[in-house]
Amino acid sequence: MSGRGLALFSHSLIVRMVLLSIVFLALALSWFVLIPVGADLRRDPLMLTASLAEVAVDDALDADADDRRSERESASMLRRIAAANPRFRYYGRRGDRQVRFGDAPRWRHVLPVETTLPTQHDDRVSWRATLDEGGVRAHVRFRLADGEATYVEIAGIENALEFGLFDTFRPRTFWWATKNLLIVGSGVALVGILVLLLALRPLRVLARRVSSFNAARGRHVLPEQGLPSEVVPLIHAVNEMVGRLDNAREQQGLFLAAAAHELRTPMTVLRARLEELAEGDVKEALRGDLRRMSSLVDQLLRLMSIGNQRELQDDVDLVVAAREVVVEHAPLAVREGVDVELATEVDALVLRGDQALVKVALGNLLDNALSFSKAGDRLEVRVRSDASVAVSDRGPGIPKDDVERLFEPFAKNPPNRKGHGLGLAIVQAIMGLHGGTVSAHNAGDGATFALRFRLTAA
Repeated sequence: MSGRGLALFSHSLIVRMVLLSIVFLALALSWFVLIPVGADLRRDPLMLTASLAEVAVDDALDADADDRRSERESASMLRRIAAANPRFRYYGRRGDRQVRFGDAPRWRHVLPVETTLPTQHDDRVSWRATLDEGGVRAHVRFRLADGEATYVEIAGIENALEFGLFDTFRPRTFWWATKNLLIVGSGVALVGILVLLLALRPLRVLARRVSSFNAARGRHVLPEQGLPSEVVPLIHAVNEMVGRLDNAREQQGLFLAAAAHELRTPMTVLRARLEELAEGDVKEALRGDLRRMSSLVDQLLRLMSIGNQRELQDDVDLVVAAREVVVEHAPLAVREGVDVELATEVDALVLRGDQALVKVALGNLLDNALSFSKAGDRLEVRVRSDASVAVSDRGPGIPKDDVERLFEPFAKNPPNRKGHGLGLAIVQAIMGLHGGTVSAHNAGDGATFALRFRLTAA
């Protein structure tokens, strides 16, 4: 698992709930099982030895046991107890099966074993007794469950064996001692996880709604109804932050649009006065500067108009748009000695969008490809069946360090290249308006720029 995946896993509320449940069960088991067993171990080691002998006899009586390891451990435990206690004896009977070691059982016919019968509404009977045999304790247990009687008698334990806390661990005994706690604890954990999943459901709905937002299409407000009360302050703060960002973006857009618009008047005056000058190199240089300024203003206004546009009303045929763009650029391509080829995988591909803006995006990509081409090169414009259009050139390619910032406004590659660095930024803004993407990568001897639209029919 990657570092990012591990971080997400550790930050998951479900994972935290599971871990807290495990910790809770561990503490409960320690408090109700391990600590009492440890206390018994310290307080009465003879009783603990007798209890282990009783468990071992139960294992020996279990004729259906498939756990050979448990059977061997039980026999070993009984041999250890017998080696340390010369008067040790045990007797066990369950149905027709019985086990015995040492003297005959002393209390079987004295205590009311055979006469202990279940009542009409109770088929389970269980009792145990500790009896004195001249300074030595005898332990007797009787249990009737599901119509089967079990009798166990253990005596003669005068010397306790030395055990550690985990030396006495037996899976079957542990299960019977803790099954109720484990079942209840697991049930509580599952209910807690289910409640948490139900509580997180509104957040998942909220996340899907946020992922569908389009920043180019007006303001968006996250709903605060139906959410957990602990989350509402966060959503409220996010809505306020988004509102401030929207206001700042609108103010910036208005400023740039106003600045670009106001520049047109002095440029018109400048163009008129420029024509009054005598012809010469200075006048031609000024004309070039004025053309670049006019181009910059036009691009800024176009970028602002894209940002302010909201609805897409046209049915755009990508094949038709690509063919028209190639035809419009044909004179420039012929003048530069570059061959432009149009390839289409489909006869028509109609989507919802803005016809003029789609042509602007394709035209900017084709202009960019022509600027990096030389005489004899071949460009390809390919309309694919997956609603994408790719423009491939045979130029120098894209430096790896410039790929990520290629579509930023005023980013030029190389920096001394003619232009203002707004063409690709306009392409990205147009694709954002259409809910699509634009990408660039090196392919073969040149670069490929691809517009990928949504596969949504018009």
